[in-house]
Amino acid sequence: MNDQNAKNADKLQSVISDNLFPEVQHVSDVKQVLENMENKAQDLRPEQIKAIMYLRDLGDNPYLHGEENPYEGLIKFIMEGKKLVANPSYYIETIEALIPKPPKPIVMAEKDKGGKR
Repeated sequence: MNDQNAKNADKLQSVISDNLFPEVQHVSDVKQVLENMENKAQDLRPEQIKAIMYLRDLGDNPYLHGEENPYEGLIKFIMEGKKLVANPSYYIETIEALIPKPPKPIVMAEKDKGGKR
């Protein structure tokens, strides 16, 4: 009887300690996804894109500015700085999407027998 209890206890312990839900094993995977998303963090509006195009054309005019585009620093700041003003929820939602969700439990309810309550 003791041997049977010991076997049952071992089985129960293995079920309890078993990892039922997968975990994110590699932080580097999450980091890689976030680094990939960094340049896509904040979409530019059409007005901003038109302004950047206008500054490029204006800066490329040799009659106004010679050989060097004085607006290049501003254009670079807008393109690289868009991640500085990105909504933090963009990254938080991405991290939450990478975390596996446990399966939803199936609830079995008894059928109503037609009686009044």
